[in-house]
Amino acid sequence: MAIYQKAKGTQDFYDIDAKKMDEVCAKAAKVASTYGCKYLKTPIFEHAEVFEKNVGEESDIVSKEMYTFKDKGDRLMTLRPEGTAAVARFFIENKLYANPGLTKLYYYGPMFRYERQQAGRYREFNQFGIEFYGQSSYLLDVDIIKCAYDIVRAFNIKNVVLKINSIGDFNSRANYSKALKEYFSKYIDSMCEDCKRRLNANPMRILDCKVDANNPAIKNAPNIKDYLTEESITYFNNVLKSLDNLNIPYVVDDNLVRGLDYYTDTVFEFIIQSDDALNGLALVAGGKYANMINSMCGVDVPGIGFALGVERLKAIADQVGYKWDFINDLKPVVIMALDDESKQESMKLASILRANDIQIEIDYSSISMKSQFKLAERVNAKYIIIIGEEERNTKIYTVKNTENRTQEKVKLEDLVKYIRG
Repeated sequence: MAIYQKAKGTQDFYDIDAKKMDEVCAKAAKVASTYGCKYLKTPIFEHAEVFEKNVGEESDIVSKEMYTFKDKGDRLMTLRPEGTAAVARFFIENKLYANPGLTKLYYYGPMFRYERQQAGRYREFNQFGIEFYGQSSYLLDVDIIKCAYDIVRAFNIKNVVLKINSIGDFNSRANYSKALKEYFSKYIDSMCEDCKRRLNANPMRILDCKVDANNPAIKNAPNIKDYLTEESITYFNNVLKSLDNLNIPYVVDDNLVRGLDYYTDTVFEFIIQSDDALNGLALVAGGKYANMINSMCGVDVPGIGFALGVERLKAIADQVGYKWDFINDLKPVVIMALDDESKQESMKLASILRANDIQIEIDYSSISMKSQFKLAERVNAKYIIIIGEEERNTKIYTVKNTENRTQEKVKLEDLVKYIRG
């Protein structure tokens, strides 16, 4: 006999949990719309090179975690592991770089990475993200951070800390990479195979290594702030001054470098602070990328954005006692019919009430009051509408309130108002 169970690293979201996921995305989208963002849905799979080129061939995502396969046309396709590269592909394909001003987009949906399963990490997970293309300004960096901050605050989440850093412009990164390569070459024999490969390909990635995270060589590595150009230092200081002006608290984390190749200058994360396994995980992560579009199509268009983990935001919102909007929806109403003809009448009444966004439950097979009362108890109905011969003839229904145990006669034309309170 076959055993049916979900794949490792995936989750089912049922009823209330599914509604919470939807509410996270809907509320985040509402905030994004106040910043002028437009909604974009990209395909779940793309040509593999969309991610290989932009995320970085030496990144863990590309080298270890992508779900890549050949389709029937022998094309190499990849289930999207993140959203930014896919949005950039859309931006280029539709030549949006020809439009004046900023292009502001938001997206959400499932992403896929073959990661080692642990608390807060899954192989299929959902992201909400925002991408701005077309301008470079420290004020734009701050506005993007403020947008992420507004989304987090919309769920009454206060147990996060904004960590921010500058990884500098391209000259800064080139100088830093040179210094790291020289430094790590002294210790590389004691490090993992991935770090040995990264030494020549991209030494900054050694700082992100999970295997050697506690290696003293990494902890004592040169600091990027010592290699920033004057332009990058000034830019970053202006970002921090603007955050101060908006009263957004932050911590400058010199070790924050972000794991993807396309980042430059400002990088940031909102980190969860809690007493459980979620502590230290990034709720939101993002930053500036000056050269992504240029590297893809030769058009010099800067960008900046962030992504947040929907599952993580949902979990933290629950943890802090956020009152979900959908919980305020009306409880189900059970229509109880006392005979077969009243069953027909109950179907008509159900149509009227459902047209007014009221959830209706009916026992389709029984006219037994006992059976129908059990239905009301099972679905936690607040109201029970009773229909018999008298109710059919007068269009005045007996309505029981299960919470305060009262009973009233209500005219058909008053039912919706009565149920809504």
